[in-house]
Amino acid sequence: MKSTVLITTATAPPAGMPYLKMTNVATRLLTAKAAIFFWAAQGVNSIVVADSTGQTLLREDELQMLKQMNVEVEQISYFQNDDLVKDRGKGYAEGLLIQFAMENSAFLKRTSHFFKCTGKVYCRNFQEVSRLIELNHIQSIFWRYLGSGDMLMPGADMRFFYTSNAFCKEFLIPAYMGADDKKEAVETIFFNAFQNQLPQASAMRPLISGFAGGTGEQYFDLGLGSLDANYPCWVMA
Repeated sequence: MKSTVLITTATAPPAGMPYLKMTNVATRLLTAKAAIFFWAAQGVNSIVVADSTGQTLLREDELQMLKQMNVEVEQISYFQNDDLVKDRGKGYAEGLLIQFAMENSAFLKRTSHFFKCTGKVYCRNFQEVSRLIELNHIQSIFWRYLGSGDMLMPGADMRFFYTSNAFCKEFLIPAYMGADDKKEAVETIFFNAFQNQLPQASAMRPLISGFAGGTGEQYFDLGLGSLDANYPCWVMA
């Protein structure tokens, strides 16, 4: 299965951003780069790196190394409205960035579906998840949010998902545009939306590794037993 991954980043976030402990630009840059290299090593065909702070993550020599691995990379960026982002929060900011990528990425325009992953993290079992999607002709899939530990939360995990371009434009982006961290977390917004709009199912759990910008710490990275193979999700087939 040929795959395109959209990686959303904010390498140099504004000072005073709420709920953000990882503010060191060097740390954010290197952890995002590490995730990109892991994606490449897993055989992803195309990577779109979209940054909302006007930054470019990869140098020319790094792009050439990735090209030698048959991985093509597109880097796009813009300068977000810092005051608006600080007021509305990270969910709203990511929605704007995904919208920007949909409108400006040549790679996304030539494909009908893509994976989206937040910068600084990667999916360790990506090949298995890709095969699951291909074998079952899945058009879009979103998984439940796992809290800091092994507790399922009433939220959708928006760090990593698979979507059709059409569903992203028609459903995801408008929902992101309504996000406001002062009122409700974006994970809760999507949980409620998916519960009302999409069929519920269970599937393989994507094993997400990497760092959380909010806490500055590594994400929970242990197995959940039978839940790893039967994890709650929402699917469009």
